[in-house]
Amino acid sequence: MSSTAWNRQRTYATFFGLGIWILLARTIVMMTDGSLHALVWWVSGLLVLEFLLNVGTFLGASWWWIGGTEKRAWLALRFTAAAVIVHAVRVLIYALGDVGPWPHFDVRPAYRAAQVVDPTWVALASTLAALSLVVLFVIWRLRRRAGP
Repeated sequence: MSSTAWNRQRTYATFFGLGIWILLARTIVMMTDGSLHALVWWVSGLLVLEFLLNVGTFLGASWWWIGGTEKRAWLALRFTAAAVIVHAVRVLIYALGDVGPWPHFDVRPAYRAAQVVDPTWVALASTLAALSLVVLFVIWRLRRRAGP
C-alpha cells in the first residue's frame, strides 16, 4: 500500500473518530443528567444501546486508524451504521413525544409535568438524524457499487 493511500485511510478513520465523539459526548451527557431515570425503560435501553454502539464505533475507528488499511474499516462502518439507525429511532421517538398525539409518551409519568422541549432542538435533531440516514445510505450504495 502506498503512503498516500495509507494516509487517506488514516484521515477517514480520524474523521470517524471525531464524528463519533460528538454523538458519544451527547450520549454521555444524557446518561449522566438524569435522562435514564426520566425516560421509560425501553427508551433508556435505546440510549444505553446507542452508547455501546458509539464506543464500538470509536474502537473500530481506532483499529482502522492504527492499521491504516481499508480492510480495517469494516468494523467502524458496521458499528457506525447501527449507531446511526438507533440514534435516528431514538430521535424519532423524541420528536413524536413532543409533537405526536401522545405527549411525552417516552417520559415516565412522574417527570412529564417538568418536561419542556424547545421545538428548535426537536427540528434540529430530526434534521440531523435524517441527514445522517441519507449519508449512511449513500455510503452503503457507493461501497456496494465499488464491489468487494
